[in-house]
Amino acid sequence: MSTRNRAVPAAERRAQILKRIEKSGGVTLGEIVRLHSVAPLTAHRDLESLAHDGLIERVRGGARARRSSRGQAVHSTAWQHRIGQAPEAKSAMARYVAATVAPGSTLFLDSSSTALAVADALMHDPPFSLTVVTNSPMIAAGACGDPVHVVVCPGELDHAMRAITGRWTADFIARLRLDTAFVSGAGLTLEAGLTTSRQPISDVLNAARSAAARTVALVDSTKFGRASLVSIAPAADFDLIVTDAQLPEDTEAAFRAAGVSLVLAS
Repeated sequence: MSTRNRAVPAAERRAQILKRIEKSGGVTLGEIVRLHSVAPLTAHRDLESLAHDGLIERVRGGARARRSSRGQAVHSTAWQHRIGQAPEAKSAMARYVAATVAPGSTLFLDSSSTALAVADALMHDPPFSLTVVTNSPMIAAGACGDPVHVVVCPGELDHAMRAITGRWTADFIARLRLDTAFVSGAGLTLEAGLTTSRQPISDVLNAARSAAARTVALVDSTKFGRASLVSIAPAADFDLIVTDAQLPEDTEAAFRAAGVSLVLAS
């Protein structure tokens, strides 16, 4: 599907490119230029970014799906699955969040694909003197710009989730003072709250919540009504939950009635 006639944020465009590569096995630079109405240099940078994240393999004139040493297609990792989900919703949420960040802020961005979209939006037009603390190798590698100071958390690398977690990570974050922590999860319900599949991730996010004056949960509408293995925090404990405009009206009403502060980004 062509994205001509509308500007598409880099994170959303790259998710669309990744989905096309996984579906068809590969893509050329010319196809990216034509389908997304971007310059060849932009198409080249998109493929370089995806290859740097280990999501694709670069080939002459384009890219292809990752292959094993036997030449077989590599199955999608947890990170590939996450980054390809709801790219338009994540971009809308990221644009809303980026516009709320004040100059001089100290932020925590977790290892979610939504936080990666937020980082991309912030790097597009960064506020003056911004400090970003993250446990995401992907955000750390892509965050650049003179006004931006990036602090990478220590800890153990979870390759599948593209996250730095563990006791070292949580202890490090607990010693910081953050203005806002932006966190996400695998699902959100009124009964279980925000949830994730792994306890170490929950520990890191709760350390960030404790260190932050304000915590914002970034949850796209597809995750509402789903509960994963480990609870992070009740929905009402977050200062704000940002989702997208596709959230059903009855779900929105139920969360607001339960005292949840909710914003639908469009």
